[in-house]
Amino acid sequence: MANSKNAHEQMSGQLKDDIAVQDAGAATAGHAVKGHGQEHNDRGDPDVAARLGLSPSQGEAVLRDASSVIGQNLSLPDIEAAARIFALLGDGGRLQLVLRCMERPQTVSELAEAAGMSQSLTSHHLRHLRDQRILASERRGRHIYYTIDDAHISGVVQDVFAHVTHD
Repeated sequence: MANSKNAHEQMSGQLKDDIAVQDAGAATAGHAVKGHGQEHNDRGDPDVAARLGLSPSQGEAVLRDASSVIGQNLSLPDIEAAARIFALLGDGGRLQLVLRCMERPQTVSELAEAAGMSQSLTSHHLRHLRDQRILASERRGRHIYYTIDDAHISGVVQDVFAHVTHD
């Protein structure tokens, strides 16, 4: 019973963050994402700017600056997707799951044990990480193994740690 209560408390502590991530994801669910076979048609959508906490003019400025720095024509949903990825990686528990998956493919049980989380909470985090294509899953017999979705994510994580440890 104590483990159940701890799991509930852990999940409650993450609820606010998860609701924000889910709301942001649900709000853009109807938008095609570049790299998924379609182009955006709402490059400067004021609703997306508002979800990012920006005025329409600030949204256009961020869009202009990001497109210039990245060297490709971005949209506000691209900016929003990047912000969601950074928000997910900003949670210590989720970051630990990502780091473990960078080592080798892991099952929910292995991840839960290593992170000291309930399997329920671990699965909850993994779902968000999969939804944003940070992690991928593959069934092998009775088990599902989680791995980094692609080298871009590993590079981002490695670059962040290189940055914070650089003198």
